[in-house]
Amino acid sequence: MKKISVAIVAIAMLAMVGCSSNSASSAASSEAASSAASSTASSVAESSADSAASATTMADGVYTAQMDDAAAEADYGWRNQLVVEYKDGKMVSATFESYDADGNKKSETTPDNYPMDPAPSEWIPQLSENILAAGNSADIDGISGATRASNDARTLLAAIETEGKPGETITVSSPADSSSDAE
Repeated sequence: MKKISVAIVAIAMLAMVGCSSNSASSAASSEAASSAASSTASSVAESSADSAASATTMADGVYTAQMDDAAAEADYGWRNQLVVEYKDGKMVSATFESYDADGNKKSETTPDNYPMDPAPSEWIPQLSENILAAGNSADIDGISGATRASNDARTLLAAIETEGKPGETITVSSPADSSSDAE
């Protein structure tokens, strides 16, 4: 009986040592995993912050982009143009406009000579406000009834963000998904 008791005690002690060893290695493994996860999360956060900062930081100045001849022809002679100004790396003004071959502004047309609903005098200033509010090409809210112009605004701002230089005008090709609506 004494031998059995000693054997039981020995087994119990081994089990306890094994549990505490597993417990210690589990704690060490948990700590290592937690540290690795924290390190990875920090790296991802820093990378995201760096990407966001580089994506939104523009040199101070006025940037201009306009659609090419093919886009103007598809838009019944109206050439969409975007002029944005950046200060301290942030957009401080945005003006979207469409011009005909004579330099007339679409926003100044009357319903008699350019019937459109909504009227360009309403949606063009709204689109300019939407561009400024968005601050980047991906987040511009479009204008219902002015789909082509809304798509062109996104395309123009994306070109400014990637290719623009202060004081220069860049010419941009029409996006593949432009609507065929007259605007």
